[in-house]
Amino acid sequence: MVINTVLSYAFFLGVFGRGGDVPVWGMGAYVFDFGPQSFMIGLMATLVPGALAGKARRAGKVAAWAGASRLPKGLVPRAVLVALGSVALGVGGSALVVTLLGVQSLPYTAALTAKLVFGAALALLVTPPGLKAALR
Repeated sequence: MVINTVLSYAFFLGVFGRGGDVPVWGMGAYVFDFGPQSFMIGLMATLVPGALAGKARRAGKVAAWAGASRLPKGLVPRAVLVALGSVALGVGGSALVVTLLGVQSLPYTAALTAKLVFGAALALLVTPPGLKAALR
């Protein structure tokens, strides 16, 4: 969660700068930016912990998880599937929120805060099921 929050902050600064209102619609705008952010968080929050957990399980350092998982067995297909689902959640959720708010731009601090909270929450949401799939 911490790594994803820091990376979200760095990319937000790279895309939106250090101040001013943030446009919400259009290429490169706020809602659009949830696509790459969500994809990378979903991918990396599944891929990295999954690879580490799988290695630890094969080495006998952790026990296999006995539960079932609906996610693919393979690490890369699992990570890509989670990443694509994350994009749907991120872009769809952000589009819904700004539509309900009826805004065309967001104050910088509010936009940044929402992106950071989303990045941490997404990592918290996708990592456990990815780890369970890696440990089965």
